[in-house]
Amino acid sequence: MAKKKSKGLSARAQWGLIIGVGVLIVGALIFNGVRDTLDDGGDGVTAVASWDLPALDDDANPDGRVRLADFQGTPTVVNFFASWCDACDEELPDFRETALALEGQVDFVFVNSNETGNWRPMAERNDIEQFPLVQDIRGTQRNGLYRALRGTGGMPMTAFYDADGSLIDVVLTAMNAENLNQRLAFYGFI
Repeated sequence: MAKKKSKGLSARAQWGLIIGVGVLIVGALIFNGVRDTLDDGGDGVTAVASWDLPALDDDANPDGRVRLADFQGTPTVVNFFASWCDACDEELPDFRETALALEGQVDFVFVNSNETGNWRPMAERNDIEQFPLVQDIRGTQRNGLYRALRGTGGMPMTAFYDADGSLIDVVLTAMNAENLNQRLAFYGFI
């Protein structure tokens, strides 16, 4: 009598697959747990969880700094832009309109990062100067927050923080008003 071939994975292969998936899940959970403690250059300051960046507009920020702690108690959207980024230029009007509509309910901060030119014309053209504008630099390190949030070199990028200042999500692509509002609703910000 011929032996019938089994369809599917052997018991050993199944256990290997289960263990592999388990290791991936535990690794992802551990990474998310320590993600907020990634530092921005070895100086002991956790850029993701407690960033403190120089303001681009000192008139709006008398001490010349903008800190995540300044927004404690309110969900905060942190949008990264650069003067050379066409996708940034396209999404900034939607971010501005959403920020105006949600004033007092959700804070918006605009971060100039990965800059190679002059940020001001883009900020003026998109009328975001009325919001906190910061430069992604700490000491001599450029793009520290961008890198700590796992920016990949492209722009734009947007980080979402809850009212306690905990990082919820990072989006590495451009968003329009619909995408932005869907995320804000999903996170319970609106």
